[in-house]
Amino acid sequence: MKTVAEAKKNAPISEVQVREFVNNHIFELILTNVASEKWDGQPLDEDRVYHLLKLGGIRIYYIKDNRRTWRRAMKMLAACMNNGMTTPAIITDAKIAADWGLPLIDPATLEDVPADKLEGAYCVMEGHGRMFALLIALALYAKTGVAPFDFHFVYKHYDTPEDFGKAYVSTNADMTRTTSKDRLAIAGARSDNPLVKSYLGKIKNDHVIPKASYFWTTGRELTSKEVTMLTYGEAEAPTFDETLTESLSLLYESFKERFGAEGAQKIYRGVAAAKWCAEKINSSEDKMATAMTISDKVANMSNEIYTAIITASTNKKKHITRDQVIMLNLDKMMK
Repeated sequence: MKTVAEAKKNAPISEVQVREFVNNHIFELILTNVASEKWDGQPLDEDRVYHLLKLGGIRIYYIKDNRRTWRRAMKMLAACMNNGMTTPAIITDAKIAADWGLPLIDPATLEDVPADKLEGAYCVMEGHGRMFALLIALALYAKTGVAPFDFHFVYKHYDTPEDFGKAYVSTNADMTRTTSKDRLAIAGARSDNPLVKSYLGKIKNDHVIPKASYFWTTGRELTSKEVTMLTYGEAEAPTFDETLTESLSLLYESFKERFGAEGAQKIYRGVAAAKWCAEKINSSEDKMATAMTISDKVANMSNEIYTAIITASTNKKKHITRDQVIMLNLDKMMK
């Protein structure tokens, strides 16, 4: 805790100060006020490096679903201020990204961009973290006079929204370690698929492990092909029996309520309980009846079993893992 506190104390600018600098001003206006040159209004050309601080008046937006965190932006800020941008960002047409189904937001206000503001505007395709770092650098410039780094980019044109979509998924998802989660985040931004929304909601709101969220939501992990179909909104994308999903939802809420105390939350957030429930529901003929039985057992679980579950640990001598201990105690609960 001391290291974190010192890091925040020694940071050149705080997140609160950045939001105060923005003060509800759209990014276009902020950029216009600090840019050394104005944009001539001509469409951008491919195979040319542009410098954003020489394009006052240009409208550039964020793709809403893309990953942006304060910690990541501060790391980007330090790297770009010390070494410059080692590779250019990639910018494309805002309308073609929106036509593929991705909501756009203003980088400064974080408000949704209305449809009538998309024509002639652009959006970040790759480089959201560095764009966030630039906003921080501009706030730092206003506070201390330290010159911001040179945010440079190349423009990429796509003939169709589908062409853009394939490139965007590859650039922003396929290269990450949590590929499926990131790709489903794109699907969640583009559609109202309730399963995708539920899967992502458990991760974002309840901090459930992605793998566990699969079991709680669909009863199994999705294959790479299924994730791809959901990401692109294909007609062949997987669907699941409503009774299955409702049964799992009931169990998720039951475990979340029973293990909601601090220190016990790791049970419903982790894989073991989620997988155990999925296996029980998948193998049951009357899934809702099974779910209600399990839910009742969880609510009335003995203190002995509850303690055994939340304190479960791997026993190397007995060659049994922590997850196996949890599942064995859940089996014991059912007797």
